Order: sequence, then C-alpha cells, then structure tokens
Amino acid sequence: MRRTNLISLTAFFFLVACGTAAAMPWSWDLYSQPSHKAQEDVAPRQPDGIVSTKGNPFYAKDRPGAASLKNPFEPTLSSIARGKKFFTIYCAPCHGATGHGDGPVGKKYVPPTDLTTEYVQSKPDGDIFYTITNGGLAIMPSYRDSVPKMERWNIINYIKHALKKEK
Repeated sequence: MRRTNLISLTAFFFLVACGTAAAMPWSWDLYSQPSHKAQEDVAPRQPDGIVSTKGNPFYAKDRPGAASLKNPFEPTLSSIARGKKFFTIYCAPCHGATGHGDGPVGKKYVPPTDLTTEYVQSKPDGDIFYTITNGGLAIMPSYRDSVPKMERWNIINYIKHALKKEK
C-alpha cells in the first residue's frame, strides 16, 4: 500500500511539474515576440545590406530611361538558343518564326512590327526590354507577367543576333 501511494505521489508530482514547466516564461517567447502585424502600423524599414532574392529590380519608368539599361547576358550561343526557345513560345505567334511579322495571329489581325528591320535592330537592348515588359505603343500586350525577366534579355539576344541573319 505504501509503495502504491509513493508511485501515485511521484506520478502526481511529475504531472504537476510538467504543467508548471509549460507555463514558464519561455513557453510564450515565440507567441509574444516583437513583430509587425499586417496593417498595424507603417511597415518596418528594410535593413541595410539585404540582398534581394529576385535579382536587380527594373527601375526604368519610361522608354528613354530604359534605353540606358544594359543586357546582362552576352550574346553567346546558349543565350541565343534560350532566346529562340522563348521567342518561339511567346513572340512567334504574332511576329512569325523569322520575325517578319507574319505569324498566324499577325495575319489574322493587325500585322506586328518586322523585327528584322533596321528600325528594330538599331534599338538599344533596354528599349526592346521595355517594350517586351510594358507592351508596344499600340497593339503589343505587356509580357511582364508571362516572360521571366532574364528570359526577356535572352529573347533580345536572339532578335538582334539571329533574326537579322535570317533575313
């Protein structure tokens, strides 16, 4: 009987001790931490020295500002091949496989710009990047959400270094 009481008392002690340990201050540390709640106050300022996971942001507000942007990719064979892949998916339906503006959509509606002309070939890479990103002046839609930013630069390499040779 004494042994049963001792076991019961020990078990009771451990149950009480475990419950008390859960109520200690460290059990609330993650719950009551200083944090920013949505719409609670002005968003905290981003600390200095933080590196973006999305690469360098695109800061050109208009076409003249975009003209100064430099293509981060050299026109290597692999860049041109990637550009051709994405050109075929996103651009060829309107501009055609050779860039002459004779794609199936271009034949059905208003013909798009011929990308092999001197007008397009002489444009700065940043200007073409701006057009792909924000759309053309009249008809071309924006491809900001469709074509990844880095692939836009590869498409430009394809347009300027492969299409002009296929004339």
